[in-house]
Amino acid sequence: MNTADYTLPSPKFIIFHHFIKWFIDNFGIIPYFLIVVGSIFIFCLYALIRSVNRKQWDKTIMIILFTMIIVGGLLGLGFDVHNGYPITLI
Repeated sequence: MNTADYTLPSPKFIIFHHFIKWFIDNFGIIPYFLIVVGSIFIFCLYALIRSVNRKQWDKTIMIILFTMIIVGGLLGLGFDVHNGYPITLI
């Protein structure tokens, strides 16, 4: 049996795919990287600098990991949407 056969009540986060596709179709891939990904990266960098100044090293490590996951995911999703890979709901 395939797990896609079940209708589990889990979120699909399809709204993010549609927003990224709309943004890239209307403005392009470079503004997507600069505006969307760049603003999230700058916000995480601000939080990172604040936690380093307060010497909260455990929070600093968590912010670094969170930033790598979020920015890496947005970059990969942007490349996939830009290259025309279909959005699947599986």
